[in-house]
Amino acid sequence: MALRPNLRPHLIVGELSHPHTLEFFWDYICPYSGKSSNAVETVKIILRPHPQPWHASSTLVHEAALAVAKVAPASFWAYSLALFKAQESVYDIPTQSVPPAVTREKLAQLGKESGTLTDSEVQAVKDLLQLKSTPNGGNGVTDDLKSRIKYSRQNSIHVSPTVLFDGLVANDVSSSWGKDEWEKFPEKNVTA
Repeated sequence: MALRPNLRPHLIVGELSHPHTLEFFWDYICPYSGKSSNAVETVKIILRPHPQPWHASSTLVHEAALAVAKVAPASFWAYSLALFKAQESVYDIPTQSVPPAVTREKLAQLGKESGTLTDSEVQAVKDLLQLKSTPNGGNGVTDDLKSRIKYSRQNSIHVSPTVLFDGLVANDVSSSWGKDEWEKFPEKNVTA
């Protein structure tokens, strides 16, 4: 699968020229997405951020990841893993009475705490996450988030994790798979 230049940080394993591609539609606060993120290291892998609207903080978490992809593209995957590791802290109940601005601040600081971002990069992420001056203008990654959501909708992606192999939904993939199953997946599916 091709990637626009601004999406190159989302290629987390492999090279653009690799003939086969796995696309993972992951929600950073989905436990099953988190589990599979630790098990995959084969083929070319593209992370497709997929916020699920029934989790109120999901949008905020995905905004932070997209901001990191803009500010420090080489740190995107390391930051994504840090988000998966810290996902319980941004579940629905822990964030239900926390203002969005406080959650955004916490997510930016996670970059420093996890060792994935420098102080200046954390500040740049915070700047991107600041709401614009118009009452409903979004922030510096709103258009990026819209683009990711449109891509998911266009491909009829409903839940996470969903996996596409060479552009088609891989229905035989299970969210409970570990490293062993993922190592066997290319052997089974790459026949040419």
